[in-house]
Amino acid sequence: MRRGYRFSAGQWVWLQRATLLPMACAMLLAQPQVGGGACNSATLKGTYSLTLSGRDIGSGATISAVSVGTGTATFDGLSAITLTLSANTAKTQGTGQTWSGTYSLQVNCIGTATITSGDNGTFTLESYNQGKAFLITGQDGTYAFNGSGSVLPTTCTTGGLNGTYAFNGNGFLVSSGAISGVADFSGMMQLNGSGTAASSWYISSGGSTQTVTASGTYAVNANCTATASMTDGSGNAYSLQFTVTSNAGNFVLGGSSPQMVFTGAGRPL
Repeated sequence: MRRGYRFSAGQWVWLQRATLLPMACAMLLAQPQVGGGACNSATLKGTYSLTLSGRDIGSGATISAVSVGTGTATFDGLSAITLTLSANTAKTQGTGQTWSGTYSLQVNCIGTATITSGDNGTFTLESYNQGKAFLITGQDGTYAFNGSGSVLPTTCTTGGLNGTYAFNGNGFLVSSGAISGVADFSGMMQLNGSGTAASSWYISSGGSTQTVTASGTYAVNANCTATASMTDGSGNAYSLQFTVTSNAGNFVLGGSSPQMVFTGAGRPL
């Protein structure tokens, strides 16, 4: 014969708490950590590719100013950061900029970067892929920026970019030094390994697609940055800035034409 047990209301509440409290503690302890667990400032060390895009810091939907840049980011593994990029805006194209300051990373692989020379800005910095890549977000007094980068090859040459490359990206239409719309593009680029370039672009904007064929020259520097100058059949000039991101020949690019400023990426076929 089973014995029956009766609990008062107070005893029953106490029993529930005694049962549920350990379970709640176990659930809290089981919550995953947000971010990594083995980072410090030395996690980012060396020179990385850099793409950095910004728009005016106003909260309105209308964009009045943009900056798209490509270059390199160098971390010394202690606290110093240097960003070297070629920036394109609606008013100026291919402007070289060097920003420097300090950075730090916490154990969760998230940190900060403060630019004090060449510009003044504050950024959130994130490292991933065991320090081989990073993300950056922040602003200066003009633009709200976001960007990224990855470890560069040891060295690069013009002959290292040799073949046919597919590329795509997006940009902003410009007219009389002002933003007049947005555009997306894709295309193929032929680089012959000795400095000659040819490309076909497909630029989509305003509900239509324009095909542009251009040719010219390119050169790759030992630090894995590169430039190209091309002209289409109507005499319009296209100025491109590359950063080679892998030994396979992948690259990020930024640039300008009389009609737009843009940023994107390319990879070999």
